[in-house]
Amino acid sequence: MSQVRVTRPVPPDRASTYRAAGWWDSRLLSDGIERAAESTPDCRALADDRTELSWSQLRAAVAAAVGTLEVAGIRRGDSLGVICDNTVEGAVAVHAALRSGATMTLLDTRVGEADVGSVRRALGNGTRFVATARDSARLRLDAAEVIEMDAIGMPAPGPTWPEPDRDSPAVVLFTSGTTGHPKAVVHSLNTLTAGAANMAAITACSANDTVFLVSPLASITGVMQLLLAADQHAALVMTSKFDPARTLARMNQVGSTILGGAPVIPQRLLEAAQQGDGGQLTLRTLALGGAMLPRPLLDLATGRFGIEVARVYGSSEAPNFSGSVPGDAADDRLRDDGGVTPGAEIRLGSTQDDHEGLVRGPSVFLGYLDDADNEQAFEGDWYRTGDLVEVEAGRLTVTGRIKEVVNRNGLKVSPSEIDHALASMPILAEHACFGVPDAATGERLAVAVSATEGERVGLSDILDHLLAVGVARRKLPEQLVVWSGPLPRTASGKVVSAQLVRDAPSMTNEFALRLHPPPEHERVST
Repeated sequence: MSQVRVTRPVPPDRASTYRAAGWWDSRLLSDGIERAAESTPDCRALADDRTELSWSQLRAAVAAAVGTLEVAGIRRGDSLGVICDNTVEGAVAVHAALRSGATMTLLDTRVGEADVGSVRRALGNGTRFVATARDSARLRLDAAEVIEMDAIGMPAPGPTWPEPDRDSPAVVLFTSGTTGHPKAVVHSLNTLTAGAANMAAITACSANDTVFLVSPLASITGVMQLLLAADQHAALVMTSKFDPARTLARMNQVGSTILGGAPVIPQRLLEAAQQGDGGQLTLRTLALGGAMLPRPLLDLATGRFGIEVARVYGSSEAPNFSGSVPGDAADDRLRDDGGVTPGAEIRLGSTQDDHEGLVRGPSVFLGYLDDADNEQAFEGDWYRTGDLVEVEAGRLTVTGRIKEVVNRNGLKVSPSEIDHALASMPILAEHACFGVPDAATGERLAVAVSATEGERVGLSDILDHLLAVGVARRKLPEQLVVWSGPLPRTASGKVVSAQLVRDAPSMTNEFALRLHPPPEHERVST
């Protein structure tokens, strides 16, 4: 079978530092599920929309799944794709694959044949797949390359397994490709465990907590929360059918205390709570990456429900690189992206931009599978984030993206800056700024919005708000797109800017005076 190589090994001196400080090699896989099964065998460990396992049941299921993989011929270093949803079976398969020592590629069940083709090209045609019979048929997988998901974790005696090499490739995740072609991100157990430890510090997660997972298990957010729960002996409850009211009820039913991910999910949950019976929420911590919640929902979360909002900055390549921690002042937690985590280093300035953040640290990945991607992404052993950042007193603030800059007659405007300014506008339920080609200026700034229920918003409202909060007039958007339905997002919650550009003409548009009458292909929709 094909095997994945480490494309950018961590230099020996830094690896030794990480080990000496306890950031690497300090926690084994068996310190998670197996240790929890000894201390609290009957407590809830893992649940989905249909099934619940205690720690002792989860240990038995994972051991049996390791045996299933061994019988199927999976050996250390082999390439293994796991196609899974947010289910107990999927989580058991992931835990087993990690223990088998295989290099696992995670794919969400919504993938297509082209995605499977990308995996084969990246990892080799000898890659095997764990998949349900339904997904195997839909994706036209050959029977010889499939290990049935239904057979994973069936009650059976499982083998004793040695701990895998913690420096070898353990997980490969493909980026969403919203800014280019998907890249294959390679992590070891050490880099992933360091990222999960950072999340534990940010959320103060312990064995008394229940982590609720809405983001796809087959994402860096899903992997982090899976490992977070196992490492801290916290329960993990997952759902694959998000509905704000029903999901909120389920979260309260199981006593969920921690929710992490993109802000769109907690935003809709808080709106559902606001419209519900006024009862209490069991959540104590929201860990948010990317955009901030609108101010009214922030006030609702912290004031009405007593939920602590923690900021998290990271990516598939550098998960949980910075974040706020319990004890940080509320103003700090809402103003920046938190303190740099233990062992993490950041350097300001790249060959491309004086304000780009370059990072390295215990949780930073081992490189992309494609060396061509690495050439663009690294300067020496520093990873180029593509983010414009500021650092003050060890705290990080992301101010924008290098590639997400609208160039209007030579004036570069960061959509993220305007998004941040609009976050305090109460009548906006969702918003996202993006660039649109413009025959006269090269590009112009547009903003897609959806108003809160019962409200209407026009371009003048947007401009008045931005001017009132101090945005320079030269940075104001020139096009308002009133979006019909939720803004388009990836499975992990990122707004898909390319789809905003593509679908904007079909929505209700309002233009600045310079653009009247609007271009032929962008007439105002009725």
